[in-house]
Amino acid sequence: MKKINLLVALLFVGASLFAQKSNITNAHNKLKEYNPINGEIEANKKALSEAKAVIDLAAVNTETSAAPDMHRYRAIIYFTLREFTSEISSKSGIKPDSILMDEYDKVIKESCNFLISSVQSGKIKNEKKIVLDYLKVYSDYAFMKGDTLLKKRDYPSSIDYFLNSYRINNYTNSDVDAKNYSIYAYRKSMDTLMDQKKFIDANILGIRMMKEFPNNIEILIPLINNNLEKNDIENTEKYVKLATEIDSTNKTLFYVLGTSLANMKQYERAATALEKALKLDSNYADAVYQYCSIMFNSAVELRGNASDLKINDPKAKVMEEQALKNLNTSISILEPFLLANPLDKTALEIGWRTYSYLDMTEKSAELKKRWEAIK
Repeated sequence: MKKINLLVALLFVGASLFAQKSNITNAHNKLKEYNPINGEIEANKKALSEAKAVIDLAAVNTETSAAPDMHRYRAIIYFTLREFTSEISSKSGIKPDSILMDEYDKVIKESCNFLISSVQSGKIKNEKKIVLDYLKVYSDYAFMKGDTLLKKRDYPSSIDYFLNSYRINNYTNSDVDAKNYSIYAYRKSMDTLMDQKKFIDANILGIRMMKEFPNNIEILIPLINNNLEKNDIENTEKYVKLATEIDSTNKTLFYVLGTSLANMKQYERAATALEKALKLDSNYADAVYQYCSIMFNSAVELRGNASDLKINDPKAKVMEEQALKNLNTSISILEPFLLANPLDKTALEIGWRTYSYLDMTEKSAELKKRWEAIK
């Protein structure tokens, strides 16, 4: 009886293993029924749905979950499902379910990673190449379409194709050319939209690209410029803050913000932004010009406002003191800069005018003479 029971058990094991192996074969056969060129939508949908259902069974069974051919077909089936879903959504104008698409991405990446690590460990040889070749066809096609649209200056459309190529390459940790091209097309798109004063559209595009490439300074800078163009200081500051968290040594970001705030006569906030730029580089000429000009202009404005008040008004004294403080602050930045850059004509002009306003006529005359000598 024991022998009979053992034989029966072995038959069951063999049958079970065969059944699970047949799931991989069945999934492959169902995938063959998918016809992206001439097939009807419902028939293609049915073929992919059935292929997915069968490969999912193989993926959760311990006898086939680590089989290279299971991962090969799993990656291909899920990728084909993703492409099919995207195409149907594009035709209908309804965005695909993001949760569903993320799940497809997760499974594709998981199976690709399994194949890549298996090749690296020497366990398998051909499975990675089969999947790579399959995905490469789609990636190359998307990149080619993107490049064609880029040359036609249809930048927004080219972004979509480059992003699709990038996503496909990302499954197998391939090159980043598509990423770089998508960012280039994005920058060109943002320039065009800003020229057309389509600031809302530009903002939508920028936010969308931020989701694709978070913590990317090349995405944030056009978004900052767009918000500056539409005088949205709140969002400008928000994106500058994000950008400086990514690159805390980018003095240009603080300079751009300070200049925008100064144009809106928000001198205190402008000065704070420019002080951050100068802290990073005390010899940053544009920031020195802007900062010292802000200090000078605010001093002039304060004295003008003070003169409009009654003689004994205590506010007038406070304004005068603040004006003097601003002028001296400007000099404290300007003097070391002029020592390092004695022939800087812009700095010399700001200097002699500031000293003149401080009634330091001798020093003002000296700088003005040096300024006039430069042609």
